[in-house]
Amino acid sequence: MTYQALYRVWRPQTFSDMVGQTAIVRTLRNQVRTGRIAHAYLFCGSRGTGKTSAAKIMARAVNCLDPKDGDPCGECVCCRDILSGASMDVVEMDAASNSRVEETRELLEKVDYPPQNGRFKVYIIDEVHMLSQSAFNALLKTLEEPPEYMVFILATTEPQKVPATILSRCQRYDFGRFTLEELTGRMKQAAQGAPVTEEAYALMAQSAEGGMRDALSLLDMCLSLGGEVTEDSVRLVLGAADRQILFDMADAIARADAGVALAAAERLYRAGSDISVFLRDLSRHFRSLAVARICGADALTDMSGERRADYLRQAELFSQEKLLRVMDLIMRAESDTRWASSARSVLEICILKACSPADTQDVTALLERIAELENRLRGIESGQTAVRIAQAPAGAGQAGKAAREQAPSAPPPPPPVPQSEAEMWKNAVKKLRTENAALSYISRGRFEGVQDGAYRVTFAPQDSIYVTLMNADAQKQVVEALKACGAQDPRLSVGLQEDKQKRRQMERAQQSMDRLSETFGRENIQVSE
Repeated sequence: MTYQALYRVWRPQTFSDMVGQTAIVRTLRNQVRTGRIAHAYLFCGSRGTGKTSAAKIMARAVNCLDPKDGDPCGECVCCRDILSGASMDVVEMDAASNSRVEETRELLEKVDYPPQNGRFKVYIIDEVHMLSQSAFNALLKTLEEPPEYMVFILATTEPQKVPATILSRCQRYDFGRFTLEELTGRMKQAAQGAPVTEEAYALMAQSAEGGMRDALSLLDMCLSLGGEVTEDSVRLVLGAADRQILFDMADAIARADAGVALAAAERLYRAGSDISVFLRDLSRHFRSLAVARICGADALTDMSGERRADYLRQAELFSQEKLLRVMDLIMRAESDTRWASSARSVLEICILKACSPADTQDVTALLERIAELENRLRGIESGQTAVRIAQAPAGAGQAGKAAREQAPSAPPPPPPVPQSEAEMWKNAVKKLRTENAALSYISRGRFEGVQDGAYRVTFAPQDSIYVTLMNADAQKQVVEALKACGAQDPRLSVGLQEDKQKRRQMERAQQSMDRLSETFGRENIQVSE
């Protein structure tokens, strides 16, 4: 027998088997029990929340010859035929692949034929929002005056695209996302005793985003790896970054150390991780930090106590305003990666903005700066930054003045030792990293020396984005830092380092051409690209 995916094996067969959706399940069971069957239903909700499963259970329940408290028995002729797909009383249609009006009319032509075995003829139309306007118009008349034996069950993930004339003729049921506890409970049943850690269950449930099908599919893939399923193996399947990288990135942003943050992003890129997945994980990480900062660690109900302490400890490094600003930057970058040609550049620009001082023209940025000043004042009041002024005794002022007049004048300070150009560049880079975090990436460049009065700095080919970022304003700030470190009328020259690998390839190609020329003659060789 061929293997079946877990989400198919664990598809509920009765209302009692369904997880969650308590109000919907109770209503539908009562309708079957009392015989108050509506002629049209609309099941709405995101993917994997049980819309199609509920529709199939409802189709069996209304036709079951011996229902058990509103549930289909699964043993009568009608239940067996519907489960095997041999029943003519239940018709399923995928509107995504049958959206034309001709296909809808062909389907509705069979409405006049009564059911063969059961009481009702049930039409299940999945993804109904994909029908064309003409198809909706053809469906409208039948929904308005259906035969007494007809039941329509429409399912959709986008109810806002369904015309109001259709909505008003249906009983609408909104399927909510499953909670983490509901997802974890079903996955533990499906694992059937397989070795899976609690941290792995929590990460899979969080990644499923409330969809049971996604959770079971992810569990299926992780079990296929073999051995114990841990948090690391789940991250491997998801293509997500290690949790420590998220904490390292957040620490660098808290310290406004763009160099460390960009280095972490480069490690991530070299490891082959998906940038969009990392941005999604980083957004969740900062959300947890914001929850811990604003509501306390107890509000992080989806993680263990030790991990809550880690988030609470890191959340203390941020002000509430900065957390909100960084979250906004990450979510914008997450959206931009869908259209950008280089997702890595989007991530690096997001990091540079997060490490840069807040824009004073923004109200949120002003609140962030005020919060930082308040934190410093609290540090002064608590004694972390002591500022004390000793009070001089009475008459000390005149005595001190006389003493200063009698004391010999101090020798002049020795002239400063001239610095080399390399030392001045090193001091300027250190000054920029301390006073201007947005330009800290200048430390990734290599100082090539001074040529015709210009301090030349080059970046590696993979860091070409920094050459783009070094605009006129950025170069002016670097020049000012060089002047402050003793450089006389400096200028700045920025470029890319020579790609040694490409040069070696060119040299090998030239050597091959020389050998061919010696053997066959240069006039007998033709080079084409």
